Amino acid sequence: METGLSYDKSVMLGGLRKYGQTWIIRILLGGIAFFLTFWGIGTGFFSQVRPVASVNGVRILPNQIESEAETIRRNIQSVYGANAPAVLKSENIRAAALDQIIENQLVGEEARHLGIEVSDAALEQRIESERAFQRDGQFDLAIYEDAVRSAGMLPNEYEAGLRTSMVEQTLREMVEQGVQVSGDEARHAYDLRNQKITLRYIELPYSGFTAGVSPTAQQIAAYYKAHAEDFREPERAQIQFIHYDPLALAAKFAPADKEINDYYNRNLKSRFTHSDEVSARHILLSVPEGATEEEKSAAKAKAEDVLKQLKSGGDFIKLAARYSEDPSTRPKGGELGSFGRGQMIKPFEDAVFRMKPGEIGIVETRFGYHVVRVDGFTPAHTDTLAQARPKIVDALRTEAGTKLARDAIDQDVSAALSGESLGEIAEKRGLEVAEPRPFAPGEQLAGAPSDTKLAQAAFSLEAGQVRAVPEAGAPYLLKVIARTPSHIPLLNEIESKVRDALIRASAESDARAAAQKLLSQIKSPADFDKVAAAGKLEVHTTDPFTRSTNSVAGIGEFPEVTEACALVPAIPGVIDRVMEQSANSYIFEVIARSAPSDQDWKGAEQSFTDEYLAQRRAEAWARFIDQLKSDAEIVIHNDQLGETSSM
Repeated sequence: METGLSYDKSVMLGGLRKYGQTWIIRILLGGIAFFLTFWGIGTGFFSQVRPVASVNGVRILPNQIESEAETIRRNIQSVYGANAPAVLKSENIRAAALDQIIENQLVGEEARHLGIEVSDAALEQRIESERAFQRDGQFDLAIYEDAVRSAGMLPNEYEAGLRTSMVEQTLREMVEQGVQVSGDEARHAYDLRNQKITLRYIELPYSGFTAGVSPTAQQIAAYYKAHAEDFREPERAQIQFIHYDPLALAAKFAPADKEINDYYNRNLKSRFTHSDEVSARHILLSVPEGATEEEKSAAKAKAEDVLKQLKSGGDFIKLAARYSEDPSTRPKGGELGSFGRGQMIKPFEDAVFRMKPGEIGIVETRFGYHVVRVDGFTPAHTDTLAQARPKIVDALRTEAGTKLARDAIDQDVSAALSGESLGEIAEKRGLEVAEPRPFAPGEQLAGAPSDTKLAQAAFSLEAGQVRAVPEAGAPYLLKVIARTPSHIPLLNEIESKVRDALIRASAESDARAAAQKLLSQIKSPADFDKVAAAGKLEVHTTDPFTRSTNSVAGIGEFPEVTEACALVPAIPGVIDRVMEQSANSYIFEVIARSAPSDQDWKGAEQSFTDEYLAQRRAEAWARFIDQLKSDAEIVIHNDQLGETSSM
């Protein structure tokens, strides 16, 4: 849960586009996926529905897991955009979904125990106050129902989800209001976070020791025997599938003029009326939260230098690739696309809407300094029916195709179970059969790059089995061709791989031993240079850096070092143990450590105190949830989520 303290550059645009998602999308992301309830866990041909887990005796069913997992996937896709597949690959979405459902159940129980309720009147007032459901400032039932249904839900499902959210928010506010932060406490936290550190270090890379390692065949065999699990190949599945794409199924569908007119009139305000829009690019020079004036000045100076290069004819795209610290837009030359008022955070919005196409300038926001170029401006306008017609036809065609997909897949599962091949089924539907290469759990699946449910379903079936897999109105028909169990390859199949692993492990151990020997010779900071010189080793000196970054200048992410810096009793002083990173060994000397000035604190006091309070309150809520879990009887018994266990 967001605390207001962490700043993940990879989701900077998520923060910039503060109001960037339409309310329809927000409903979609926050609600219950109706199609999953409709489809359940498949077609019912293979197994009786069994609970995944239970919380104080209340069962959690597979379709609940799928629904919550879909919500998590969509949130990730919304926040991370083009980076979503990589994030999805690295996360166990079903485990996260189960954990969220468990938390929701426990919060609901505690709220009922405390007598927390949301009345029908309060729920109604909340819904009616949402601008997305209003026409000319007044709640419009037709707009509300259309928006909810467009998000794949029924009104009663949306209302149930919203009521649950309001109850949780009330309980959370009760917990968080008990947390307060004094001025001294905030200042102490600020000083620790913003300590300036300067280090000197000796590096012993493992690569410098590989030449001295020449393993024999016996040593390779012994290493293989001792570390066999390191070389285990994961289980793999080979599948075929048909994707029931609504637009493909309804390619010949032609909506009547009356349907198009009705759709246009229903959605005129929400979808076809557009405010002023600008298209722009930016280069972000970020400023960490709670930054000192010195850090802000450095970022501003860098932004001014980039602006100067642009004014001298520099290429914006190349400069964005070189300087921008926004990973989500840097590969696209800083492109932000088109956006209207209310979609970006206010300082940024105010600035770009004052600029003219082709104009460049610097904008300061809480993220740092943005070098901005406005590429275009589109004044407010309303699409005519003719202009909107292609979008309307696509929307109505998608609705028709979704219904066709739902009807077709039931028939096609029966056909597949009766022996008809997926190729024959696909041909009669005008679709194609995909047969990706064998894959392991968690690997990206060719042909369905953002859909992890398909891969998960494959590992719940045996070879030859067929299943319908739901996916937001565009389901899949899946057939498992083969399952290859996890295994450890024979040594003669992977001997070179084992040899390389042995050489690296031996070199890493030798580097560590050499570093430990050097460290034992350093009795005081004065010995640091002598020991390095005796070993003909270079001493590196870092630029000053802020401890809260958890990164060591010149090396990268190294939280163990930044934490150890705070424990060195006197400056200069040597960290009393060898530090390791990426198989390399390091010896560090802290030569400077200073707290931020009173002036720095004065400039950051209010914002930092607010952020620190938000962090402390979020921690209190997390502890509250952990206590609820500790006191509850939680049983998990689903093979896809791990072995049967109790919490």
